[in-house]
Amino acid sequence: MYDPSSPLLRPAVTKGVAAAPDAKGRFAEDRLLDAVIWCEIAPGEIVTEADATDRFGLTRAAARAGLTRLGYDGWATPQPRTGWRVLPVTGALIGQVLDARRVAEPALEDARLDAAARAELAQISDILVPLRERRERGAIISFRHYVDRVDAILLGVLNPFTARHLRKLWHHSARITHFLEDPDRDRLFHRSDDRALITAALAGDRAGIGAARRALIDAQEAFFLRQLLHSETPLTSGSAVMGQTEQAAANRRET
Repeated sequence: MYDPSSPLLRPAVTKGVAAAPDAKGRFAEDRLLDAVIWCEIAPGEIVTEADATDRFGLTRAAARAGLTRLGYDGWATPQPRTGWRVLPVTGALIGQVLDARRVAEPALEDARLDAAARAELAQISDILVPLRERRERGAIISFRHYVDRVDAILLGVLNPFTARHLRKLWHHSARITHFLEDPDRDRLFHRSDDRALITAALAGDRAGIGAARRALIDAQEAFFLRQLLHSETPLTSGSAVMGQTEQAAANRRET
């Protein structure tokens, strides 16, 4: 369910304004990153400049720059004479992303909102009420859009270096989620932390913000494991899928 208007995706060009050359380059980079996050380019897929040009309407130079940027940011690795291989989703990657988020997300407890941000959060809270239990495709997309906006508001008041690190971790989590979801069987991840998170953020409740984020990470971990157990993809020798998940759960019990 690709949503190009998601607040967590960076707009490359202002609507109605002709794009400058650097803006066009940023558009190519952002479009390819969006394609990776939303699994339009599948994990493990090898993409060439010609592929990117044909699939996403980019020039050859823009495609080259966008793929190079994916490599620079760790989303893809160059393959001699073939193209760029997009980072595969593995059990080890899932465990590493979740562990990193448990370390990084306590920074959100320091979020201090101004009056405009508080007013927008309160408005979003009201909008989410009728969407929360709906399971139609349009309602799910709208719910996710507004919850993404909540996350974006919190990111916007953090140290920009911390915010950049968290945004990338959330991008990884979003890609893993999109990859493991199965809409045809109604196996979708539904966030349930939004009410507690907004309430805590509006109250400046550090402990409440931290508890809501931990609950979200735990729920995502449980969903990832459940989806992996539904997967028919053979596990290779030495696969760490189960070990990573069980170790993460043990770490939580010890804290």
